[in-house]
Amino acid sequence: MHYKIYRTTMLMLVVFVSFCSCVKMKSYDTGKAVLDPEKPSKEDEVNQVMYSYPFGKEDHGMEAEITLTLGADVKIGGDLTASIPALKYNKSLLFMLTQDDCKQSAFSMTWAAIHGKPIDISDPKRKYYYDIENLDADDLPPNASALGKTLGSTDGFGNEIRFHFTTTLAPEWDFMHVPTSVKPGFTGNYYRFYMKSGLRWNNVRTLLNTGNAIAFHDVKTLAVDDIDSLVRHFAIAQQITQETLGGRRMKFLAEPNGNKTYLAAAHQFPDIQTMTAQSGAAQLLPFQAPSDLHKTALSRVFINDPSQGKDLVLRALAIEPKYRSAVHLGVHETDREWAQFLLWLNDEYGKDGQDIIWFPSQEEYYEYHYYRQHCTINVNKQGYEIKIKVKFPNQTNFYYPSLTLNIPGLKMKMIKSVSSNESVSGLSYGDFGDGISINLDCRKYLFEHADHYVKKYHSKPSKSNLADASYHIKALKDSDQKKELLKSMP
Repeated sequence: MHYKIYRTTMLMLVVFVSFCSCVKMKSYDTGKAVLDPEKPSKEDEVNQVMYSYPFGKEDHGMEAEITLTLGADVKIGGDLTASIPALKYNKSLLFMLTQDDCKQSAFSMTWAAIHGKPIDISDPKRKYYYDIENLDADDLPPNASALGKTLGSTDGFGNEIRFHFTTTLAPEWDFMHVPTSVKPGFTGNYYRFYMKSGLRWNNVRTLLNTGNAIAFHDVKTLAVDDIDSLVRHFAIAQQITQETLGGRRMKFLAEPNGNKTYLAAAHQFPDIQTMTAQSGAAQLLPFQAPSDLHKTALSRVFINDPSQGKDLVLRALAIEPKYRSAVHLGVHETDREWAQFLLWLNDEYGKDGQDIIWFPSQEEYYEYHYYRQHCTINVNKQGYEIKIKVKFPNQTNFYYPSLTLNIPGLKMKMIKSVSSNESVSGLSYGDFGDGISINLDCRKYLFEHADHYVKKYHSKPSKSNLADASYHIKALKDSDQKKELLKSMP
């Protein structure tokens, strides 16, 4: 009898435990957990995987073809040539920024400032942060305020190119998967805006969607002086990243803590193609770089205050472009002073100033420079048509298939029309120097990408969403599809 009672009691306990294991636990700011088997939590509703550009489906080794149709009375003497300038959009100052340690401020401060989103301007002693889900729900920290404009330069022909930077990731750590709390209008406390351990994957997706880059940094091993251990963990971090980001992979290493073993390991890990370090690295002179920079560690500088960044920029500008070094800054945490520094770059040397700065991630610069070294360019004139063919190298893990071409001896007044093949998704052009310049982009899904931002604007009309949609539409070449998107906008 006692055995039967014991067996019944144990059976009921197993059933109860099994039931509890299937019930969703809902986490609140208090840290307490409550059972709610029927209704999904607010966190579950807002922490779904968000849209990501399909980087894993991109083509490689494509051939772009531009056709220039000349006017009937145009005569050209001699052969035409096309060349790729040292810096995209024919800029003269290269500026790069890497943000280490997978910091949440890479999204809510650095990215937000560049894209005209609200940033925290509260008491520096009590800084606040937010995630993309908060931004989309208009659930923002108190006193959050935007700079009033987006930050960038132009493509040389009036089209905005927003600043791009790099954030390092920590794929092996669980904090990148942690859900966020979204409570629009709730002011009882602001726990949800306290700094998290780091970036979350949805924030990273947003960064990548807008042209920014990702990098290896620390990996989850205690054997940080063992090359084999680092290589194994590079592979683990890469696999997690690829699976989480729909095929996007990392090829850039930002050296952590001055540990040169990471650089040695990077040379043994094929996916890592470009690196940066604080010491013992090559000083980059963009107008003199002779090789394709594969596996080359480029120098960066960590500064204590953004004002030091201004000094470095001014020093670089005091040297003529041919001998000018790139300005590459490293940073961990960014704040409103950094936002003001980025605003200064925009107002002085970007689209609202002299427009001489190109501000890409190191990954984007590396690809552009690699294309410069390895693209095959052919210019052929047949009657009144000039065909320019650009064959891109078939490199895996390349995500920025875009170039600037300079063609001396032509002027836009001599050209009746400009067209391109299907490989070209973005195209802008105009007079430059003693000829013309052409910017081409071969991202396969550029139209679908613009369409996503148009739909986002229509689902939630706002001045900021309108600016984003317009920005991505303008990145497209002229086409019937582009016209349809433009018709749908106010």
